[in-house]
Amino acid sequence: MSSDIAKTPGVKALAKNFHKFGTELILKSKGPEENAVFSSYSISNVLCMTSLGAKGDTYEQLKHALNLPEDVESLKSTYSDITSLTKSDENVCLEVANSIFPSNKLKVCDEYLEDVVKCFGSEVQSLDYTKNEEARNSINEWVSKNTNDKIPELFEKGTIEVDTSNILVNAIYFKNDWASKFDPTLTTEKEFHVTPDKIVTVPTMFAPKLKFATKSVDLLKCTIAAIPFKGERIVMYLLVPKEPFGLPELEAKLVSEEFDPTILEKASNSVHSLIQLPKFKLESTHDLVEACNSLGIEDLFDPKADLSGIGGEPGGLFVSKIVQKAVIEVSEEGSEAASASGIIAVVESAIFSDPFVVDHPFVFMIKDKATGMILMSGRVVDPSL
Repeated sequence: MSSDIAKTPGVKALAKNFHKFGTELILKSKGPEENAVFSSYSISNVLCMTSLGAKGDTYEQLKHALNLPEDVESLKSTYSDITSLTKSDENVCLEVANSIFPSNKLKVCDEYLEDVVKCFGSEVQSLDYTKNEEARNSINEWVSKNTNDKIPELFEKGTIEVDTSNILVNAIYFKNDWASKFDPTLTTEKEFHVTPDKIVTVPTMFAPKLKFATKSVDLLKCTIAAIPFKGERIVMYLLVPKEPFGLPELEAKLVSEEFDPTILEKASNSVHSLIQLPKFKLESTHDLVEACNSLGIEDLFDPKADLSGIGGEPGGLFVSKIVQKAVIEVSEEGSEAASASGIIAVVESAIFSDPFVVDHPFVFMIKDKATGMILMSGRVVDPSL
C-alpha cells in the first residue's frame, strides 16, 4: 500500500502543498542568518486537524493557505492512510504528536473527536486554564512523553495566560541509524564558511569506503545529496547551493511553484560521490501566530473565529497560541530528531579523491518515501552553534 499511497495524485499534492506552506512559515518566523529546524508535516497535520472543525471564513482561510482539496472526506481518507503508514514500519522510529488543548469550558463535539482520532491519530485534551501553571505542566508532560523526553519543556513558566481559549501543539520525534554509518575515527576538524567574513572549524564526518547519490540541479542552483537511513524508507537530502552563500536564493526557489518535492528522488538515480558532512545539532522554537497571519490565516486567532465544528457556537472558541519546537542531531551513527529514495552505493575498498564537501550553509530535508511527505527540514548556517 505504501508505494501506491505515495504516488496517488492526492497525496503528491498534499506533500507539495504542505512543504511549500511549512517552508514559507519558517522563512517568515526565522531570519536567514539563523540555524533552524522545522516540521512542515507536523504543523500541517495540526492545522488540517483544526480545519475539520472550522467553518465560514475561518475554514476558507485554512483551506486556501494549505491548498486543501475541495472534498473533505477525501482528505480524511488520505490522512488516515498516511497516519497508519507512518506508524507501521519497524525500521522507522517516528512519533508525530499533535494535540488540541481547548478550555474545559467547552464541550467538544463527539463527531470531531472521532475524526481527529481516526484520521490523524491525534488527541483533544480539555484543560482548566484558570489553573494556568497546572495546564502548562500538563501540556509539557504530554509533549515530553511523545518526544522521548527530548522536548521536556515546550512552554516556559508564565507563557500561558488564565484566559487562554485554546492551544495547538505539535511535536515530532525521529531517531534512526544511517543505512551505512560514517566512521567516527575519521571525523576531523574542518573549515565551514558561515559568511564571507566568518569561518568556523567543526567536526566533519567522512566515509572513504562509501559513496552516496548526488545530483546537480540547475533549476535550484544546488547539488542534492541523498543519504538513506536504515531500511531506506526514509532519506535525508542535503541541498547545497553551488554558490557558497547562495542559501537565500535557494530557499526562495523552494517555496516557488518551480519546486516539486519529487525532484529529490532524482538524486537517487545519479552519480555517486564521497561526502564530507559536518556534524550538527539544531534546536528551534517557533511561535507561529504572526507567520500564519502573514499567509492569510487570520480569523483562527481572533475571538470571531468559527470553530463551532469543534464545539460551542461561532465566536466561542479561537486559537491563542500555535507553537512548534524541534530538535535534530546528526552524527556518524545517524540522526535523532524531536520536533526524511536514495540508495547507498556499493561499498568499495579504494579511497576516492574529490569528495563532495559540505562546507557552507545548506538546507536539509528528511523525506518518507512511503508517504511522499517531507517530515522535517531546516537550514544549517553555522554548525558550530
